[in-house]
Amino acid sequence: MVKEIKEAKYFSISIDSTPDLSHIDQLSFIFRYVQNNGSPVERFLGFLPNSGHKSEELADAVFLVLESLGLDINNCRGQSYDNASNMSGMYTRLQARIKEVNPLAIFLPCSAYSLNLVGKCAVDCCRNASEFFNLLQNIYKFFSSSTNRWEIFQNNLTITENVSLKNLSDTR
Repeated sequence: MVKEIKEAKYFSISIDSTPDLSHIDQLSFIFRYVQNNGSPVERFLGFLPNSGHKSEELADAVFLVLESLGLDINNCRGQSYDNASNMSGMYTRLQARIKEVNPLAIFLPCSAYSLNLVGKCAVDCCRNASEFFNLLQNIYKFFSSSTNRWEIFQNNLTITENVSLKNLSDTR
């Protein structure tokens, strides 16, 4: 992947902070670039340990990843994050810190994140949908608050492939 990005020269990044199923916070790191044949590519680099939620810590993590891969931040042409203030704020947040180093790294808010906010708002307007998702959240809380209950739940699933309860979030 790194070889392809270097051949393309220009790239964009998308980063999000999210806890995994074991409740460990991680940064997901995605690259987007265009191959020499004109095909757009989106590649998931991986999950990285999250060193903190402050924009300075996130910027340091981005710069460290790019440096470790031998990629020049000055070739970054786009950056996309959720609308959290630590990521997208105009003056001291992650996108601003990257733009200080490379003014050509244009910030575009994540449209999927924004769409999820719209979906949440729509659910909140419908009582039945709101009650349904509230019930799902309560079921998750019940099982996840006890390792014993979580194990019983997992052991009693009839469909075991990639099935698990997930914590509901306003934005996920």
